[in-house]
Amino acid sequence: MTSEHIQQTVRARVRENPSIMPRSLAEELGVSEAEIIRSLPENMRVEAPAEHFEAIWGEMCGWEKVTFIAVNPGIIVEVPCRLPKGRFGHGMFNLMDKDSPLGGHVFAHKVAQVWLVSKPFFGLESHSVQFFDAEGGILFSVYAGRDESRHVLDSVRVGFNSLRARYEAPAGGAQ
Repeated sequence: MTSEHIQQTVRARVRENPSIMPRSLAEELGVSEAEIIRSLPENMRVEAPAEHFEAIWGEMCGWEKVTFIAVNPGIIVEVPCRLPKGRFGHGMFNLMDKDSPLGGHVFAHKVAQVWLVSKPFFGLESHSVQFFDAEGGILFSVYAGRDESRHVLDSVRVGFNSLRARYEAPAGGAQ
């Protein structure tokens, strides 16, 4: 299946069902989840350089609330929180806030692709920053936080859009 065919298929499926999960499409089409994100309509995704990981993480630390999501074959872990600050040491990006429910160590050297994605989720506005490895496998995602009525928090939307604008191609530019 060519990249063009994948793109056409993904875009048609997203038009039919805007809430379709990239993971489901990846499994169905036999491609990586990153390839699905890359195939979304341009208004739904912007790629940021993987080497900007630390700056992107730092920017997200200022957001009022996010949901950190990590998936492996046995579990999907969702942690609603304010992202903890981190710093590099001992070959990892170490999460440093002992008061945060999110702790641990990120193997940031494995981040090869970063996508800022704005795609509806079950009829709701949704924004995320998704981190992929060199094979296009998802490492983890950070979703814009929501209020009690499940709407994206205004302050987080502003922060996400500011981050996204930093990496968008200029009007008329190729992407």
